[in-house]
Amino acid sequence: MTAAPHPGRGIRALRAGLARTGSAVRPSDTGSRVAAAGVLVGAAGLAAAFRGPRRAHWSTLALTHGALGLAASVVEPSARHRSAGREDVVTALRIGAGMVAGSVLLDTVVRRAVPRIAADAESLRALTATADPLRMCAHLLLVIAPAEELFWRGLVQGRLTRRLGAGRAAAATTLLYGLAHVPTGNAAVTGAAAGLGGSLSLMRARGASLERLALVHAFWVVPTLLAERARGAGGTPRGPAAPRPAPDHGTQDRGTHHHGTHHRGAADEKGPAMTTAPAGRRTGRTVTLWGRFAQRVNNAVHIALYERTGGRLGGRMLGNQVGILTTVRPRDGGPYSVPLFTFRDGADVIVVASYRGSSGDPRWFRNLLADPDAVLRVGGRVQAVRARVLEAEERAAAWPRVVRGFEGYADYQRRTTREIPLVRLSPRPEHS
Repeated sequence: MTAAPHPGRGIRALRAGLARTGSAVRPSDTGSRVAAAGVLVGAAGLAAAFRGPRRAHWSTLALTHGALGLAASVVEPSARHRSAGREDVVTALRIGAGMVAGSVLLDTVVRRAVPRIAADAESLRALTATADPLRMCAHLLLVIAPAEELFWRGLVQGRLTRRLGAGRAAAATTLLYGLAHVPTGNAAVTGAAAGLGGSLSLMRARGASLERLALVHAFWVVPTLLAERARGAGGTPRGPAAPRPAPDHGTQDRGTHHHGTHHRGAADEKGPAMTTAPAGRRTGRTVTLWGRFAQRVNNAVHIALYERTGGRLGGRMLGNQVGILTTVRPRDGGPYSVPLFTFRDGADVIVVASYRGSSGDPRWFRNLLADPDAVLRVGGRVQAVRARVLEAEERAAAWPRVVRGFEGYADYQRRTTREIPLVRLSPRPEHS
């Protein structure tokens, strides 16, 4: 009976082969190029993990980060891991425990003050339940935490330090690390990444080894996610059991749009204009400047992945079909595209203008009020459609169906006095 080959031998052989391949190029050039490309790859991998199939979330994270860590260890010798000593473990445990305690206090305050963070934290909690705890911890301890430190604090910060100095390099690495998490569309994840990245980058600038940083990273993130998982299993969530925010939030313009206004002009030539029931003074979630910026990035990354892969990435979320709706901006006639959950109803499609329970309507909805003609892309199919807001009886009949598709809509409606509109998209007669 022959012994099974040790997995580390294959990794070492691959690393050695990559090192020989890269030796033909000057190390400084190779390292800088890998660092620059890796930042983009890391952002794309995070977007794919948070926007792709939930069952593949942890595998996608592990593959992306593992590849970045391996590349960093090849092109940057100083970033290669060495054995961690007892002092590293003890120090990392102490620092990790302090960070966990501090983050718990901060998390409690932030969730109460910022509804967006609370909603996104619920989404993150749902992702912790997509894999058994042992598998999740193995990904974090053995791959994600050490690989991130190899790449971000080892390669990226190491290269920046040579050019900018320790302090500026730590600040720049923190910024890049936070921005790489923006495409997740999850403000809680982005905020936590910025805080964690800042702490680890500062420690690196003060001389901490990558081994110690990897342990601190793991000792903070593992207890935090296990606590979120336990909180979700306890049966006392502060919202739907597993809602990930639906990707239906166009950027909101300043000012208030009043429903019930009949928009004349192009809409009159194309058929009945869209109308909605008049609303009085509304309450609901307020969209901040940061929220608008994050949503722009969120939509741009989602649409780019969707279009480049024909909907294979970003085409389905939480079991629902995602489409790309392109409306016309009234100001300049240019296109405005957003990803939306779509609910098929015969030849028509129903979409939801939830805007996460905000007091105002999303921009794409206001664009349709001005011009109901739009284009809908679902997978590889592009279709010209005309929009109409569902009236009271139609909405009442369709609302339970969309809530079954995504429970978060019910929570969004509870947050606002605005009646969330449902919009029917029908094939245009001239294009059917």
